[in-house]
Amino acid sequence: MTLFRTYARKLAATILFFTALGLLHQGVVSAQSLDWPKKPVKLIVAFAPGGAVDTIGRDIAKELSVLWGQPVLIDNKPGAGGVIAADATAKAAPDGYTLFLATDGINVVVPFMQSKLPYDTLSDLRPIAVVGTIPLMLVATEESKIKTINDFISKAKSKPGSIDYASNGIGVSPHMAMELFQRTAGIKLNHVPYKGSGLALQDMLGGRVPIMWTAVSSTMMHIKSGKLVPVAMGSLERSPLLPNVPTVSETGFPGFEAATWVGVMGPSKIPSAIIQKIQADLQKVTASPAYRKQQADKGNEVRSSTSDEFAELIRMEYSRNKVLFESGEISRE
Repeated sequence: MTLFRTYARKLAATILFFTALGLLHQGVVSAQSLDWPKKPVKLIVAFAPGGAVDTIGRDIAKELSVLWGQPVLIDNKPGAGGVIAADATAKAAPDGYTLFLATDGINVVVPFMQSKLPYDTLSDLRPIAVVGTIPLMLVATEESKIKTINDFISKAKSKPGSIDYASNGIGVSPHMAMELFQRTAGIKLNHVPYKGSGLALQDMLGGRVPIMWTAVSSTMMHIKSGKLVPVAMGSLERSPLLPNVPTVSETGFPGFEAATWVGVMGPSKIPSAIIQKIQADLQKVTASPAYRKQQADKGNEVRSSTSDEFAELIRMEYSRNKVLFESGEISRE
């Protein structure tokens, strides 16, 4: 009787394995043979043209256009911390022709910064794949006389709440990076949000705002010209593009990290076969040596994931931030 049960269990397991393998093969085949896309695909970006996220979107769109034989068009929808772009995606037809270049700020911070959203972050947007990480850098204007982290802290403590800092929107990564740094360093600043890093940088260059967190790629030309000063890197390791710029972590704040992930999402009910195709093609793009070098030259880090891995990342960070906001460790103001 025991031998029979053992054999039966093994037989059942074998049948289940080959059934699952067959379904997996069927899914792969259906994704490969899928006649999609048949027309241009729209990739919504929640920020104005010129910023680091927009640049990654355009680089991804160019590569996908080649793979798909159809144009992938960037649709910039800045404002409201990414809510406008996310809402447009959530309400789009779930046919794969409207995609969204999402960031951690939009998905796991903004829901706690705004009292009511016109969509549900966890159920109305479908994660497809992570494509990269953007390390942030603290930059200041030449006129501010801020050269180091200690310069910044000393100046902020001498004028509590009077120094403005820019960001590319409420709830996005540069905003949260400065919120975290204020608490870490024991300083108080005044937040000035913009509809994109390009607009924020314009005001910095015009002398209206002295300091902000931003991506390396957005500021290199201004650093080389001497108009902006690289104060510190938010990554845990120094950037190969600016090897002489220290990290915040090595300047008295061990473990401090400021970065943002970027990933492609879509409406929640996109067919699985289309999700599989987009995911597979994004992995082809991010595995390309030419693409990886292109991103490294801009200071970005290339990442890759499955749809399930991306969904788990969002759930994990959403749950973590929910605790932080509800406990008051991070302010909604």
